[in-house]
Amino acid sequence: MNTFAVESPAKNVVEAVRSSCQTFVEKSPVKISQKGIEAFLSKLDKAEYEELAYDATMKMPLKFETVNDELNFVTLIDLINFGSGYRVPLHELAGRGAFDTIRFGAMYFHIGGKPMTAETFKDITILDVAEMFQFPIDREVRHEKLDFVTMTEPTALKPFAAGLTKVLNTTGDYLVARGYKDLAEFILDHVKKTPQDASSLVDHFVHAFPGLADCYQFPEAQDPVYLYKKAQIIVYHLWFTFREQLPDLFDFKDIDTLTIFSDNVIPTMLAHLGIIEMPKEWQQDIENHLELSVQTATTLRAAAVVACDEIVKVARAGLGPVQTMTTGGLDVYLWRVGKVGDYRKVPRLQLRDTVMF
Repeated sequence: MNTFAVESPAKNVVEAVRSSCQTFVEKSPVKISQKGIEAFLSKLDKAEYEELAYDATMKMPLKFETVNDELNFVTLIDLINFGSGYRVPLHELAGRGAFDTIRFGAMYFHIGGKPMTAETFKDITILDVAEMFQFPIDREVRHEKLDFVTMTEPTALKPFAAGLTKVLNTTGDYLVARGYKDLAEFILDHVKKTPQDASSLVDHFVHAFPGLADCYQFPEAQDPVYLYKKAQIIVYHLWFTFREQLPDLFDFKDIDTLTIFSDNVIPTMLAHLGIIEMPKEWQQDIENHLELSVQTATTLRAAAVVACDEIVKVARAGLGPVQTMTTGGLDVYLWRVGKVGDYRKVPRLQLRDTVMF
């Protein structure tokens, strides 16, 4: 799933993300513009920020019979929330973008009566995924020379389906091997032992599931770089959803120590806002909708982590109208504003060979 993956830090994963991204970006051709940060904060509309920094995308009109059912649903969405590089073929073949496709599949589990259990994940097949997420993985084409003969060939979405299958299978394998019925049991087992601790729960997720191995050692780089976007956003959404229902467990006191959840949208928005400065050839590749290398995409994602930490630091020091800014709120704001109006037309970095975003 990630050919550049390295062993995760033994503990303090969030701090390893922050420090490794700083080191990695310092040695890269990407720069963070202090002037860009100051201009962004000076022009920031407080009312718009406060509206868009609230993660309304996770508020869906669904009813859950138990807390465990809702825990499973929230966690599943973030666990399999990738496929941004397949945005164009998804719109062409399924009529939905990547995130809407993931939500559709998660709702199939919930509404269609498919149990979100370890055994289900362990045994799910690529054909099951294609049916549940409602997109084609094969198509019939006419033989080049024999008009009366048709052949089957994979669609552009088959690798995406294979990635979803692999993430679900490896998650199920881990849970079954350790006697957990589902993701909810895995989560509750940890938060009951270490309540109200976001960083500890991130560590717990990262050390468990291969589908969260958002870590890279590139051949010419001296040190690894860690991002762990999905592990952190799972924990953020567990806090967001359950901090009032189950405050003794999920009202994480250190929630604001998480980094942003760096994907393809946040670096693109920061570059468009003049905060991230990248080599001209990288910018041209993005504008021409060309696939980036894993290392280039990782560099830009790491730069977004560093830039957003600096934005929050400057905002909390008094610049701009939002002096209580957090990394989580800033991430949600940038992601949501990137889906609005002309910002939606801004080309985003593209990478298909990943199950991380």
